[in-house]
Amino acid sequence: MRVLFLVPYPEQGASNRFRVLQFVPCLEAAGIGCRVRPFYSETLWRVLYQPGHFWTKLALGVACSLDRLLDLVRSVRCDLVFIHREAFPVGPAWFETLLTWMGKPYVYDFDDALFLPNVAESNRLFGRLKCPGKVARIIRGSRVAVAGNAYLAGYAESAGARRVEIVPTVVDTGRFKPPQAEKTPGKLVIGWIGSSTTAAFLEPFRKVFARVRDRCGERVEFRLVGGKLSEPLPQGVACADWSLESEIEQLQSFDIGIMPMPDNEWTRGKCAFKAIEYLSVGIPAVCSPVGMNLEVVGDGLSGYLPPDEDSWVEALCRLVEDDDLRRSLGSAGRRVVERKFSVELWAPELERIIRSAAGN
Repeated sequence: MRVLFLVPYPEQGASNRFRVLQFVPCLEAAGIGCRVRPFYSETLWRVLYQPGHFWTKLALGVACSLDRLLDLVRSVRCDLVFIHREAFPVGPAWFETLLTWMGKPYVYDFDDALFLPNVAESNRLFGRLKCPGKVARIIRGSRVAVAGNAYLAGYAESAGARRVEIVPTVVDTGRFKPPQAEKTPGKLVIGWIGSSTTAAFLEPFRKVFARVRDRCGERVEFRLVGGKLSEPLPQGVACADWSLESEIEQLQSFDIGIMPMPDNEWTRGKCAFKAIEYLSVGIPAVCSPVGMNLEVVGDGLSGYLPPDEDSWVEALCRLVEDDDLRRSLGSAGRRVVERKFSVELWAPELERIIRSAAGN
């Protein structure tokens, strides 16, 4: 059978890289032909989340839209269309409606609360074109709605989905693993990895940076990869650019991983992927007790779930001061990922969903 995967981003986009691209080799080995078609070109992706560039974004967006139209033609030769997040980033669900009129079955996969209004500050002018209300209609038209967690699955059921399956966002444990070599002595790194869209969650965290630094001194460095705080940076905080080639190496350079975020409807739809990445490389994860974080991180077992600023400071300082505790929690977290959040475990489940949705 043949499946056309429609995804929003090129390979650099974490969402479709981990929810679609990393499964393709397993699916093809099982006899499913896969073709992956991103909406955004790499040229548009490079400027998408940068301030300004309005006319460049508009022109490139029109070109990408025309290219996406051709995917209707490409879908004719496929048994199933698999839509990750949305076929079009703006406008109503006309593309998915056309697929239905053509008699082409599709699976809808989502890993964020896309049914809520949300737009990056750098693209505020385009925000009025987004139609979060279309998500319910896309879900109703799908053969199967695949949700990244129970919170999103609950929304899909309330929206009238014919069938709902939960597939968490997972990692290839053969690639995402603890470093083989012992780390050279030096500063202990408390790390965060993400993007400009989630870096805003770090701004209220400045007091924690300062208080941990005051207690633990210069032996601690906070390293933010892929997102930046506004200037001036707190003392002891360094920012680094993210790259596809160095992603795993950057994670392996951390000694502790953090995932602070507020508790609201949007964050409850998050799939705890930062926490999963941290645990996969054998380091403890310290995360806000929000949404799926509560399912992934065992408080005191594979990391901590501090509810307030004082608890954050205590948890981080305890891990900084106790090497054996860090190793113990990190090893336990690695076992959690191997048992629950690996591609090897979930690839057969995704294959089953695809085949059943196609009636095969």
